[in-house]
Amino acid sequence: MDRVYEKALPEERLFGILPNCSHVYCVGCIRKWRCSQDFQRGVIKACPECRVISNYYIPHKYWVSDVGEKEKLIEAFKARSREIKCKFFTQNQGYCPFQSDCIYLHELPAGQWRCRRQRPRMLVVSWGLLAAFLGGWSMAAQEKGA
Repeated sequence: MDRVYEKALPEERLFGILPNCSHVYCVGCIRKWRCSQDFQRGVIKACPECRVISNYYIPHKYWVSDVGEKEKLIEAFKARSREIKCKFFTQNQGYCPFQSDCIYLHELPAGQWRCRRQRPRMLVVSWGLLAAFLGGWSMAAQEKGA
């Protein structure tokens, strides 16, 4: 782990504060962890140390260890985020892949209608029905050894 205050550039001297656990990392380290393609999404959303999931992290100049101060920081960050339009929601005409976990504003530009996307339906078929559909196979033929 890097030492945040020893970073060469001032803009790199930021902590990445996870809202759901007490561990804090350099913001560059937590970004790198979250961009990893080596793990499943649930793993990269979790703290690298305790594995508690946090859907977002808060870039901050100071390490906040006091629980009350951390709660204030989280609420202030979420309040600021709620004023910023979600780019996914806007680009996808009313659909955000993060759904209720998203902390940004879900609002379309004036005059634009929300396009409700339907999830693709999954068809569950038994093997017998699938085989019958694909090749005319029947249970009777299978039992006779045909």
